[in-house]
Amino acid sequence: MQSDDFARIQQAQAALASFARIQSPPLDTPAAREAVKAALLTLSEAADYQMFGILADRFDQGMATLQAYAQAFGYELPTYEQEPVAGSVYIKFNPNLGSYYISSYTQEHRGVLVSYQSAINETINQTYGHFPLDLF
Repeated sequence: MQSDDFARIQQAQAALASFARIQSPPLDTPAAREAVKAALLTLSEAADYQMFGILADRFDQGMATLQAYAQAFGYELPTYEQEPVAGSVYIKFNPNLGSYYISSYTQEHRGVLVSYQSAINETINQTYGHFPLDLF
């Protein structure tokens, strides 16, 4: 890894550090949202892949969020049809396996968790979130 790449990764990790806690800070300005999106995508370049955990009020909201995040990170979703789940949902997407899982979710948290995976650079392995469902 080049030293400028290493510096970019460290900057992205620093920008996302406050999202590695239970309570995430609000993203209440367009500039803050853009900075977080840029940091997420910068880390994605250094990771082997990412997994998403989506906590949404409704099935259709969760699936729209999954589609938006997958597109932003350059992933295609599997084409199989998933039976809708009533009420709030948890969706786990693993692009490495090419699959997603949907279940009922009764806890209070809402948003997206992004888990970075790297076999080579373990400093990349981290989960961040909860990010807004409509960030991308």
